[in-house]
Amino acid sequence: MMALALCAPRALEAQRTEPLESFVASVARLWAEGDAGALVELAPADGRIVLDLGDGRAGAVEARHVAAALRDLFRQRENVSARPTQVTLAGGQPVRGFGELAWVSRPRGVTSNEAATVYVGAVWEGGRWKIREIRLLR
Repeated sequence: MMALALCAPRALEAQRTEPLESFVASVARLWAEGDAGALVELAPADGRIVLDLGDGRAGAVEARHVAAALRDLFRQRENVSARPTQVTLAGGQPVRGFGELAWVSRPRGVTSNEAATVYVGAVWEGGRWKIREIRLLR
């Protein structure tokens, strides 16, 4: 009970300063634009993001590798839309949360759309939300 009381002020500070909902909406906009560079600029200070694009190669990788993988993904697919569908503030120390994006895309040159969920794990660091994890769930 004491741990919850200690992390509650930080969670409230995070929500007042930059609500997680706003952060996830920004991530959705960048995802819809296929802006890999801007997405990895949101990496934590250690520059590592847990990345799982559903290809069996999940793990914590440096931001430049995340950028390369996302550029490749966005090059292969045409974005139709990406919108936030769920946002959850998890608490903890540092404060963590996550969001889910409903991503509709299609392979380049194909007319039928495919839906996927993009899970975005976030951590409150340096007075801002940062992307700690990206998982593509098909």
